[in-house]
Amino acid sequence: MTNDVEQLMSGLRGDHRNMVMLLDLLDAEIYRLAASGKPDYGLVRDIMLYMTEYPDVVHHPKEDIVYRHLKSLRPEIQTNLERVETDHQYIGETGLKLKNDIEAISRGANLNRDELIDKLGHYMERHREHMYWEEIELFLLADELQHYGDWSEVIFENNEISDPLFGSRVERKYGTLLAGIQQHVVSESKKKRRDGIR
Repeated sequence: MTNDVEQLMSGLRGDHRNMVMLLDLLDAEIYRLAASGKPDYGLVRDIMLYMTEYPDVVHHPKEDIVYRHLKSLRPEIQTNLERVETDHQYIGETGLKLKNDIEAISRGANLNRDELIDKLGHYMERHREHMYWEEIELFLLADELQHYGDWSEVIFENNEISDPLFGSRVERKYGTLLAGIQQHVVSESKKKRRDGIR
């Protein structure tokens, strides 16, 4: 069972790394929007589509199951865990609104650029803070408590749903986003080499 818990937590941490990469890519597009008003709205739309289809629908519910189990093992942490559901709800609702806004822009709607930049920036900041807090507080607690209690129901409820972008098979609708990620990774690698960072 311990190996199953370790695998579950490793998967959640991997999801976080993937989301950070996408938030970095989104950040670069927001910079372009602020500087020139000409970001790749298709790429931004694809990022928000992924964020609302996988993290909000699969990743966060997995975490919620883990946190409910942690509460059953350590009832005194109830107050800390209340933040999880609030954050997940906020991130999900905000992400969906942003996705809809970006889709509207793609169809020709005229939205306030500064307002969009502000909303996207706040979304990214809240998402990053949430993941950081989970990593240093709750994931470590799960690591600590993996040998206690019966985790079998948690493992069963977290049967693996394949990630449509970072999983073994990329869904066709994410092909452009995958190309954007690859281009971003190459660009960052060149920048680090240029700056003398290994």
